[in-house]
Order: sequence, then C-alpha cells, then structure tokens
Amino acid sequence: MVNLVYRDPSFTNENVFIDCMSELSSIDPCMEASSLSQLERQIIKGNALCLVFFTESLTPLQQVFIERLLMVTALPIIVNAYAWDEELLKSLLQCGRVTFVPEKLTPKRLKSLVGLAKIRFNSASTMLEKVKELDEKCTDLKRVSRAKSLLQRQGVTEAQAHKMIQKQAMDKSISFAEMANEIILAAQQLEAKRVHQIGACAHGANSKA
Repeated sequence: MVNLVYRDPSFTNENVFIDCMSELSSIDPCMEASSLSQLERQIIKGNALCLVFFTESLTPLQQVFIERLLMVTALPIIVNAYAWDEELLKSLLQCGRVTFVPEKLTPKRLKSLVGLAKIRFNSASTMLEKVKELDEKCTDLKRVSRAKSLLQRQGVTEAQAHKMIQKQAMDKSISFAEMANEIILAAQQLEAKRVHQIGACAHGANSKA
C-alpha cells in the first residue's frame, strides 16, 4: 500500500513539492503519478492509502476527475491549491471525504493532515452509508404501500393485503419488500398488456371501417 501523489503541471513550487514527498515517504511508501490517467489506473488497482493532489488552480476538469475517483474507490484525498472557484470547491467538499488545503502546504503539517483526512473520510463514508440505508428503507416502504394499494383494489383490506404479501414472501424465501416489488411489476405488466390489447382492438376496428 502506498500514498499516491499527483502534481499538476501548473504547480510550480518545486521546493514545497519535494519536501512534501519526503515527508510523505517517512510515513508510508510514496508514489508519484505523472498523469491523471496513470493516477486513475493506480487508484483502481486498490493499493493506495491516500492521495495528495497538488495544483496551482483547482479547475472544473480536476473537480470532475476527483469526484469520479470518489465514486469508484474508498480513498481519502487531500487537495492543495493556490486558487479556486468558491462554488466549485463547495460542491467538491460537501461529500465530506475531501480535505482541502489552501495556498502553501507546510510539509511538517502533512503527517497530521493525512491522519485528519483519513478520519474525515471514514466519518463521511459512515454517514453516507447510513443515509443510503435510510433511502433504501424509504424506497421499500413506498413499494410495500404501493403493493398493498394494488391488492386493495381487488377488494381486500390493508391487513389482508399485508398478510398476503407476507405469506408469498415466505413461500418464495424473499424479503417483504422484494415481494412487494414483484407484485408491482406484475401489475405493470398486466396494465401494459391491457393497453396493448386496447390498441390492437382499436386498430382492427379502424381497419374494418
């Protein structure tokens, strides 16, 4: 496992970069990526501990690249820039998994920054997982409510609809929400078939006319 470092060609403070590389190497093995494509390949391999991203000015293209990295890998990222757009930066930082260092980065601070970045990343990732779980539960509740409503149209009560879904779920060894989803899909297929038949009948009637 290594700490990855990327220096954009616009970043010209050579002394700061060399000192930071030296400091990072004292923490864990360190590797510099010479291009964004090489950086992405190394990250996808899954052997990176942290990424330190040096740039003179944080551009929209760099922001999109960093956001894409966050979608495909669990990696703390430290971004150091001397210029940035406030709105772009706000958008990048709202996920909580990127640590931003404005202007000159002091190499002696790097060790503590790496530790902080990992803590922030883990906390944000945990929070995102909880939000995802809540979203899934809300979606499941909506599906169950929809399935019950469809069954109630057939003349059963809500309690009876609940028991019907529960029994079918147990018979199929699937979750309550999965069974509800199957009922919804079956109803949609029946409705599509009905609409198709109506359309076919209308077309036939027009042909005879």
